[in-house]
Amino acid sequence: MPYVHRTVVCGETVEHRKMYSSRVHSKEVKPRKRSSEKETSKRQERINERVAEEHLRWLINCNYRYGKTITLEQAERDRAAFFRELRKAYAKEGKRLKYIAVLETKHMTNVHHHILLPRFDAQIIAAAWTKVTNGAGSISFQMLDDRKTHAKLASYLIKESRSTMRRCREQGIRRRRYTCSAGMAKPEIRYQVTKAETWRKEPKARRGMHLYRFDDGSEYKSGWHEV
Repeated sequence: MPYVHRTVVCGETVEHRKMYSSRVHSKEVKPRKRSSEKETSKRQERINERVAEEHLRWLINCNYRYGKTITLEQAERDRAAFFRELRKAYAKEGKRLKYIAVLETKHMTNVHHHILLPRFDAQIIAAAWTKVTNGAGSISFQMLDDRKTHAKLASYLIKESRSTMRRCREQGIRRRRYTCSAGMAKPEIRYQVTKAETWRKEPKARRGMHLYRFDDGSEYKSGWHEV
C-alpha cells in the first residue's frame, strides 16, 4: 500500500496525518464509494463517524475564531461597566453589591476575571456581562464552600495575579493585585507585647473553635518570618 502524508490547512490550524491508503493507484487520490446499508458494520460506523468528525472540525476551524484580543485597559473598562450594571440589579432587589476582583493575564493573553459576589441570580449576572461585552467571553460560576477560612482561595487568587503583575512591571505600570468595593468589612488586628516564654510550644484551640489544618496536615508552623 502507498504511503500518504495528508496536510489539512483550516483557519489557524494545520493538521498532518501520515497513513497508508489503498485508494492511491496513481498520483491522484480517488474518492471512495459510500458503503451500502447492508455493508455497514460496527467498524464501518466508527469510520463514518470519524470522517464526519474530521469534516466538522475542519469546517469549525475554517469559519470561527476566538473573540477579539482584549487589552488590560479594555478589560478594566469592561469590568467597571459590569459592576455598574450589577450594582443597579442588586439595588433593585434591595441588596448591596460587594465584590472582590482579580484580573488574570496568563501567557500575556487570555485576559479574564476572578470575581467574588454575594449570592444572586446567575442569569442576571450573565445578562449584565453580555450587555457590557456584546456576548464576548463566557462566564462560569462556582459556589463558595462553607469553610470558615478561605486561605486557599486567597492563595489561589494571588497566584493567578502573578502574570498580570509581571506584565505591568515590564510596562512600568503600577497596579493592585486585587480590587474590592467600598464599604467592605475590615478585619480587627491587635498587637500585644508578650514574652517568648509565655508562648505555647504547640497552640491549642479555644473552646468551640478548631485549629486550621495546612495542606501537609500540620496545624501550626514555626520559623522566621520575613518583615
